[in-house]
Amino acid sequence: MGRIPQEVIDQVRIQADIVDVIQSYIPLKKMGRDFKACCPFHNEKTPSFVVNQQRQWFHCFGCGKHGNVITFVMERENVDFPNAIHILARKYHIFVPEETTYPARRTERGDGSAATGAAAQVRGNFKERLYMLHEKAQAWYARRLKESPDSPVATYLKTRELPEEIVRRFGIGASVDQWDALMKYALHEGFTMEELVDSGLVVRTDDHPPKTFDRFRNRLMFPIWNEQGRVVGFSARTIEKDFKGAKYINSPETPVFKKGRILYALHLARQEMGKTGFAVLCEGQLDTIALHRAGITNAVAPQGTAFTEEQAIILKRYADCLYLAFDCDGAGTKAVFRAAELALPHGFSLKVVRFPGGKDPDELLRHSGAEAVAKAVGDARDFFEFALDFLNTQHGADPAGRAATADEMLGFIMHLDSDAAKAAYVSWLASEMRLDPSSLQHQLSRMITRRNREGFRRIAPEEQIQKPKPEKLPPEEELYRKALRKLLECILADEVAAEVAAGKVRREMLDNSELSQAIDDVIESKMLGEWSDAPARILDRFAEKELDADLSALLMKEPPEEPPSKKIIGKTMKDCLKVITVHHLNRQIAEKMELFRSLPAGDPRRAEVTQELLALTRERAMTFTSRNPLGPEPVRKEPEDDLEF
Repeated sequence: MGRIPQEVIDQVRIQADIVDVIQSYIPLKKMGRDFKACCPFHNEKTPSFVVNQQRQWFHCFGCGKHGNVITFVMERENVDFPNAIHILARKYHIFVPEETTYPARRTERGDGSAATGAAAQVRGNFKERLYMLHEKAQAWYARRLKESPDSPVATYLKTRELPEEIVRRFGIGASVDQWDALMKYALHEGFTMEELVDSGLVVRTDDHPPKTFDRFRNRLMFPIWNEQGRVVGFSARTIEKDFKGAKYINSPETPVFKKGRILYALHLARQEMGKTGFAVLCEGQLDTIALHRAGITNAVAPQGTAFTEEQAIILKRYADCLYLAFDCDGAGTKAVFRAAELALPHGFSLKVVRFPGGKDPDELLRHSGAEAVAKAVGDARDFFEFALDFLNTQHGADPAGRAATADEMLGFIMHLDSDAAKAAYVSWLASEMRLDPSSLQHQLSRMITRRNREGFRRIAPEEQIQKPKPEKLPPEEELYRKALRKLLECILADEVAAEVAAGKVRREMLDNSELSQAIDDVIESKMLGEWSDAPARILDRFAEKELDADLSALLMKEPPEEPPSKKIIGKTMKDCLKVITVHHLNRQIAEKMELFRSLPAGDPRRAEVTQELLALTRERAMTFTSRNPLGPEPVRKEPEDDLEF
């Protein structure tokens, strides 16, 4: 989430009346100049929670919690400060602005021709327009379902036995069996065709001329929300029996919808997670809805992808214990083990939910009722107990099978983030399998050492000395690499510099090095309005391998107490852009010279290549007359800064 302007925060504080906000959560009773209620943060019979409207603060004389309207939303919704601001801004119709404009950036199509990508055409409030479009679409789908009770989708929904209150709470709707129904509605509402295509709600083909049509047709529609409760996409289920295509179709990734970051129904579940201390992770929308219907309102599901580490990090903000409630088949068991490998390093206590008869939560709810679902969750087993029973069954009781089971169990124990937890589970495993604890501990140490040698930790200095020194680059390549590093440092330090780079640095000017890929990540992040997330995007790209030394040093570098001035960054940017541009032009000139030499004397193409060489040479000369790309700045005394090239 990008930085929220201070003026927006101030506007939220002015407009969001604390009594109005708190009364939307709990009933308040006027007592003199103050309002009173039983505290929403702890159990009590006598009201000790006081709200003062004049001073815009609250205080509980029982548990001691106190603060302003933003603090209350953070505590009540179990969210951080930026999310609380977004929740209040939506309530009071306060627009949270993004960057006003993004420069067009040339990208390459598959055929090598230049094009301006959709991301490069992002206007100010582009993401807000996509949010509005999705929310309008959700309301439209919901109306189609309600106003056509005899439609095929509505008829199918009746077989799922979902109460009307649940349909309303989860925003379920219907897409009609037409190619352009939503498209026509959205265009009539003032949205553009480009916005419809960028949102993923409309598909545009590569035909000449291209065809456009609704992505979702004749399907049951489940809206997908982000952490702030804004609709960012849809999951659409077919209603046809023996359908040959995909049962579910999901929205593609867009500037507002990143599958690996979304947990279905998190905005509905996070408050209960804060109360209970645990979250329930299941497989899909209908399973999540079934658990909520059964009173397990802290249930969520990954969206259109397997459980990711980013989702684990998000859940850790709300709960310390994670219940894995996947299907009981082979695929579900594999999903349990994959999720455990991601969750254990983040300090989760893990439990596994098994539903009787191999049923999923939705099926169990319909056949056996809410009590059976709640009991299954209440009977959840410790993950390590579940894993040991499963592996014993898989590998058998002979010595080879027992050894295989022990190795796999130690593989899970290895992922624990606490040494004390590792020791406790090694002792437990030794007791359960009747094995020598010291042997298991020795084997665990060997496994951790082997993992570390394969690059899961920073390489020790003595190991670095044994590595062969990298081959020295030619002076021009060395200068080019230094320019890439300094350019990356500039655009990570200054958002305006990233915007300038987006307009001046074309992809073909960059090589295939990790520094170049990181520059491209920062530029893409800036164009999508997510500049502050650029370092995380870079780390995600290189998560599976050891980072380039220069890139690693740059990302690990502590920011200075006082950031460099625009003047210093501008001068550094100017020098970097010159070196990168000249390097690119020199490469083009060398290719043209090679082509010229390969042409026989008298070939008419020689004249054409000569003209191209002259044009490239003139362009190279002009790069030395460019000005500070960040514009002039009043002259003032500046301390020496290591950003200078």
